[in-house]
Amino acid sequence: MVEGLPKDEYGFDWPPSFDAAKHAAYIEKHSKKQKKALKIWAALDGKYIKSDTLKKLIRKGIPRQYRCEVWMSISSAKYLMENNVGRYNILVTKCADEETYSNIRDTSGEKQLDIIRRDLPRTFPENPSFKQPVMLNNLQDVLLAFALYKPEIGYCQGLNFIVGTLLLATQKDDGELRPEECFWLLVSLIDDILPDYYSDRMTSLNKDCLVLDTLLKKRLPKIHTQLSAFDLPLQMFVTKWFVCLFVDSLPMQTVLRVWDVIFNEGVKVIFRVSVYQFVVHKYELKQISDASGLALFFREMFWDNAAWDSYTYMKNVFKKTGKMARTSLEEKRSHQHNIMYLQR
Repeated sequence: MVEGLPKDEYGFDWPPSFDAAKHAAYIEKHSKKQKKALKIWAALDGKYIKSDTLKKLIRKGIPRQYRCEVWMSISSAKYLMENNVGRYNILVTKCADEETYSNIRDTSGEKQLDIIRRDLPRTFPENPSFKQPVMLNNLQDVLLAFALYKPEIGYCQGLNFIVGTLLLATQKDDGELRPEECFWLLVSLIDDILPDYYSDRMTSLNKDCLVLDTLLKKRLPKIHTQLSAFDLPLQMFVTKWFVCLFVDSLPMQTVLRVWDVIFNEGVKVIFRVSVYQFVVHKYELKQISDASGLALFFREMFWDNAAWDSYTYMKNVFKKTGKMARTSLEEKRSHQHNIMYLQR
């Protein structure tokens, strides 16, 4: 964190290259679009039925004040919460008894409660909201409740950033947090969109990293050949994109635009965003001559001016990554699954 930098609407520092005049012009440029979008979303009157029209609206961004209810409706979270009334509060109550967690440990034998508490202050430490006890307490409650609800997964590092982002994204205008909604959104996300990303074997995660590699080989063959020459597995650099859903790789307002579409269209959006990074940076990639340069590039590739313009960014994610049909992706995932099975 650099002291004195202005912060965005979610409490994160703007980069050192932040230009206040350009940002003001950016806000002015999109203000009319935002006002028009608010009228359209208001006219829906809370009826978020999946359709091509809603899909187009979501790709243009869900207004902040509607984001929680839209995410709940287009995922299974609303159904789960309505059909498990009081379940979250029961789990939180159980979490207050530390003996509940005495036998819940990770693969190394360490108590998951201890791991969660250790990771709390590491969650967005530069953001003032995460210095507040109310935020940290709710973050802990959701993580502990999920570990109790899904003991086969428990707590995995990276989930703290997922839940932290959910808490920020669903916060009411008056600052009130919505931990119960966050809990069910987390359950929906992991059960329906990212199954096995957080299991011990991380089967789907490894498989999807390999699928991304095949997509790059087909769509950017020269770049893929160059990357392969460094003899470093792509998983080394892109795993965190899949696990944290770009939380530590994109500005928060852009992350939430990506999540808008993930909740509606599923995992294929992760592939689109990942492929887009190689498309937009293909010329810089051509200049890299060694493995250390490649590692540095992957650490900084998202933090350019294009990433801060969430409107243009999301438009290009769909415009410049070509067709990505769900059936085709599922075929590629199935193929990689078979390869992994034969290699066991």
